Amino acid sequence: MSTRLYLFGFSGRINRAKIWLFILIAIATAIVAVVIAAFGFDWTATLTSLHAQAGHVIDYSKVVKPGCKGTISLAAFGALGLIVLAYIWAALAIYAKRLHDRGKSAWWLLAYVALPIVLQGVSCHSLTGPYAHSGPNPVLHNLTLPGQIAYWAGLAISIWVFIDLYCLKGSKGANRFGPDPLEPNWCDPEKPVKGCVPKPMKP
Repeated sequence: MSTRLYLFGFSGRINRAKIWLFILIAIATAIVAVVIAAFGFDWTATLTSLHAQAGHVIDYSKVVKPGCKGTISLAAFGALGLIVLAYIWAALAIYAKRLHDRGKSAWWLLAYVALPIVLQGVSCHSLTGPYAHSGPNPVLHNLTLPGQIAYWAGLAISIWVFIDLYCLKGSKGANRFGPDPLEPNWCDPEKPVKGCVPKPMKP
């Protein structure tokens, strides 16, 4: 599988090693984004406002947004936007191919990705107090009963997604989405292609 298809294509299958590899790619992408943000914006006022709340529960409404450096900040903002869009597309493509490896359609992305996001939104919308509450668990402390149900349901789905896509083996052998990525790419004797493995002749 080519790098382009691996990162941005929605067809085919990938095994567990390839989805774990994507975590390293995501970390590298995040480092690049942080470097761009660090040098592309003025963080002086932001750091000062955070330092003023040192030792207290942070009130994010009082945190000053990073300053603009003119053209440099505009370029940084554009670069960060492209990085985010590329990451979202790649993540969906990786998840789709791993779902294929598990014998499931990419439509399962609605349940595996969209549903936890919706439930998290319902949970946040049901907050009855400020996010930065002084209790032992500030989020759950201020959630209504429907909000807590949405929170735990979203968490349960996210745990299952991790187990299903990152821990469980794919379906053995070829399925309707393509050949098993752990099996050799056998050559068709009549139509050999680059990178295929000659199929051993039966005795």
